[in-house]
Amino acid sequence: MLSSISITSSLSVTAIAIVISAVVAIKWIRVAQREHYKAGYVVKFAQRWYFFRDSGVNVTFTIVMVLAVVTALSRANVTSSVLPSFVIVAILALITPIGLGFKGRTSKLAWTRRVRLLYSVTVAIDVVIGAISYFMGLSGAVGTVLIAGAPAAVELALWITAPLEDRAIAPFVESARKKLDSVNPKRVAITGSYGKTSTKFYLNHICSFAMPTLASPASYNNRAGLARAINENLLPGTKLFIAEMGTYEAGEIAALTEWIRPDVAAITAIGPVHLERFGSEEKILEAKNEITKTASCVVLNTDDSRLELLANELERESKKVWRVSGSDFSRTVAVLNDDDDNSVLYVNQRRIGATKTPIANSNLAVAVAIALELGVEESVIASAIETLSPPPFRLNVIKNANDVVVIDDTYNSNPRGAKFALDVAVKKCQTGSRLVVVTPGMVELGQRQFEENRLLGKAIGEVATDIVIVGLTNQRALRRGALGAALPNSSRIRVLDFRTREKATEWVNSKLVAGDVVLYENDLPDHFI
Repeated sequence: MLSSISITSSLSVTAIAIVISAVVAIKWIRVAQREHYKAGYVVKFAQRWYFFRDSGVNVTFTIVMVLAVVTALSRANVTSSVLPSFVIVAILALITPIGLGFKGRTSKLAWTRRVRLLYSVTVAIDVVIGAISYFMGLSGAVGTVLIAGAPAAVELALWITAPLEDRAIAPFVESARKKLDSVNPKRVAITGSYGKTSTKFYLNHICSFAMPTLASPASYNNRAGLARAINENLLPGTKLFIAEMGTYEAGEIAALTEWIRPDVAAITAIGPVHLERFGSEEKILEAKNEITKTASCVVLNTDDSRLELLANELERESKKVWRVSGSDFSRTVAVLNDDDDNSVLYVNQRRIGATKTPIANSNLAVAVAIALELGVEESVIASAIETLSPPPFRLNVIKNANDVVVIDDTYNSNPRGAKFALDVAVKKCQTGSRLVVVTPGMVELGQRQFEENRLLGKAIGEVATDIVIVGLTNQRALRRGALGAALPNSSRIRVLDFRTREKATEWVNSKLVAGDVVLYENDLPDHFI
């Protein structure tokens, strides 16, 4: 009788552990989706949430959970004595980390085919581990670990499903390759640590005046996204296809160029974006340089000395190279600001045209060089840039109903772009008006993240009246920079903290009046702290 009760109890504990683990896994699968299903990042984000020192509640709950797991393991052979620890861990795993929800506030989980596969494999892992623990008589202890280790189960499922996903995508890639060969447009590939989306946008705008053009939409810059863009949108008669190419690891861009085979390749900039993933800017440059392998012509922003050196190397390989600049008049294509702050285009030191739209000059220079290489006439380019507008969520300037100047730069997350956006915001200010900067700071900068955000806070503190810091990720760095930056004869900047951008926006809308300026610099999805 006692044995029967013990078996029933063990089965119940095993079943409950599997169910709770499967439920908890949902929030971590959402993190996996937001991090492009890259193995290693679910556990990394779990560590950030559970052990982030500025989140006292989560750290406290984490310590309690760890102690409960240790207690359960120390009493592993007696299921009944493990139950208190089991219950504590189950409750904490469901409600923590505080702030990371199941559905998501800014980035809801989309139950795509890939997510369904990932979730199925995660649950299968839970079932296998649960069954083994039952037969070993360790249901309570292992069940406790299983629940607490839900992020690790998702991580393991990512490793298992990665090759399956590659095989699933392969037919769509092959279809895209055949369609490209059939339509046979000129092919341009653009990459860079930052500026690639804006450059693609400018090039698409310019070339559309001269030929039927298709640019990869939004952030469709990986294997699956580019294949989908081609399969769904490339029409017969298209003369130019522009592919934005992103990368999170070495070899990704090389794999894209093998089947897209660009005629012209461009690198907009090299910087610390994704430094966390690559480890050094030298590794970033190596990964970005993969885009040049099949191209006969390469356009480089040689404001970066590393890209100037690369230009020399590529010329030794008999590739045609366009050197462009956002500051050096001597370059083949240069875009410089005049006294009225217009961006003026020069080709071989001849003035071709200008735009009043606030833009990153080097990005336009790259786009113009590509257009010239493709045979677009200078007169067409000059006409096109007069009507140039920024891409969505990148330096979009509007006035709201209260006549407040709103600068939406929420899709920008790099030091150079943030500084440029801040300069634009300052120029929009009138005497006596407030300048408010709303930002969560910048991420994926590796060991440089704190310092880069401190410098951003310092730059904001020198010119703004208020900085509104969203979230905890970079709060300490931004606050330190801003409060240490006030000029000797100026009043100290006011620093406000809000957990969400929605709360920050409510504050802005209630406080700012006509003539004031607000810059929304970057936005982070809610799987960041």
